[in-house]
Amino acid sequence: MTSLLIMTTGRTDVQIVVNDENGVVRRELDDKTCGTLHNQIEQRAWRVLDPPVAKAKGDKASVLPAGDLALCTPKLDAVLNYFTNELRELPVAALIFETRRKKNDDPRFAGAVLEQRLYDRGISQVQRHAFLEGNERFDDPANPLDAVVRREVVARLEQAIAGAIEGLKPTQIFAATTGGMAAVNAVIEELARLYAVPTGAKVDVLEVPDAAIAKQVDRAIEERFHPASGYRARWQALSLIEKGNLLGAWGAVAYIKDQPGQEWTRVVEWLACFASSLPIPDECDLSVLKHQRLAVRAALRVEFALRAGDIPRAAHGTVAFFEAALWDYLGDKTSRHASKRQFMFHVPPPNELVRENDSAKLAALSKTKKDENRKRPFIRKETVDGVDWYQIDDTAVCANQIAEHYLKLTSLTKFGKAVTQKIRDLRNDVAHNEPTPQLMNGARTEMQQAGLWSKDDPPRFLSQPLVQDVLKELGISQPDGLCEELLAEVRTRLLPC
Repeated sequence: MTSLLIMTTGRTDVQIVVNDENGVVRRELDDKTCGTLHNQIEQRAWRVLDPPVAKAKGDKASVLPAGDLALCTPKLDAVLNYFTNELRELPVAALIFETRRKKNDDPRFAGAVLEQRLYDRGISQVQRHAFLEGNERFDDPANPLDAVVRREVVARLEQAIAGAIEGLKPTQIFAATTGGMAAVNAVIEELARLYAVPTGAKVDVLEVPDAAIAKQVDRAIEERFHPASGYRARWQALSLIEKGNLLGAWGAVAYIKDQPGQEWTRVVEWLACFASSLPIPDECDLSVLKHQRLAVRAALRVEFALRAGDIPRAAHGTVAFFEAALWDYLGDKTSRHASKRQFMFHVPPPNELVRENDSAKLAALSKTKKDENRKRPFIRKETVDGVDWYQIDDTAVCANQIAEHYLKLTSLTKFGKAVTQKIRDLRNDVAHNEPTPQLMNGARTEMQQAGLWSKDDPPRFLSQPLVQDVLKELGISQPDGLCEELLAEVRTRLLPC
């Protein structure tokens, strides 16, 4: 495994080691004069020791002791000890972000000290990058685009992180942003996660809680999941779901699905499985997603696709809705063969719907009669123990024949006739051709003119009388409320109060 350590520096990352009445202790440098003291350290002889457990009592150091200096790096040592304690190999390389400003409180020599400590501990590939120099600020409150972190600073961080990851190609990245500026550290962590994606590297964030109590050793721990992250993910997911983007919602929250207390993400995963027509996990208790009627599930997929502006998926689903409703009825009237795609009818189909397949009789038919025969939907394949088994042709014309002449369903027949060959061709065009704006707009107009989609923005499917009548024939009393009913249930799961 090849791992990269990313560190930041702050005022407490370098401390001096001194003797006092309590023995050997470490003392932090004074905040206001930290930069001045770092200038002096740079001019003096110094070495880095293991950090004492005990911290000096009283004020921070504003004056350096005489003679050669003994320094320590408690936070860096805590991070390196994390690998030892967890029986992991040390990172092979490190990237240190530092500041080299002229301010009296800038810890401008901390990067050099950390670099030496890394060398001492066996990490020889060390890069240091200063993201602030001179009199620079990390933010610019006067400019809305730079108010949190200046774009120029972000660009420096991004270039350094991208270069380090590209050069090393690590399989694991550890971000230990233990010092410095919180706003900048947040950017560093997210940049590490971003540039790790193409490489497949795993990113872990390490924290070093302040061990303010004497005799408590600084220890690095893996970043603890912050409740705010969970709530941020919730509102992002819910916003996407309300807009019909079920797959996007899952993509936005999948990364926290294994975090403690985030079991609600399972609801979003179920919705994504539903949108993708993938098997829904057994534990799913959103009943409408497992509705026994295929047409109900098909209609919901169209409704969500329209909310999301996904015209190709909505167009495909509109045609699929008719086919789903057809099979809802055929499923009630047939039994499927155990091993073949053949069906036994509980109510035998009339002869005028059964296709003639006797070659001698077919030869005697006129061309017109042969065309009519091809439009018959039921094809007798075999008779076993006195039972006829049929193949069912549910393609366009034949499906309409089934709806009108076998099932005798007025609403389904009307919907089937609205799904003209032009609509079916349109479904194929938007699914397989380049989805240009003109093609998408044409598809929307065609569907609206056929009465299959409403003229709202975005269009609706479940509000259409053609759709509602089909669902009512299937026993769905309030088809217009199916989507809102599902959304209401999802809201109760993501908004428990």
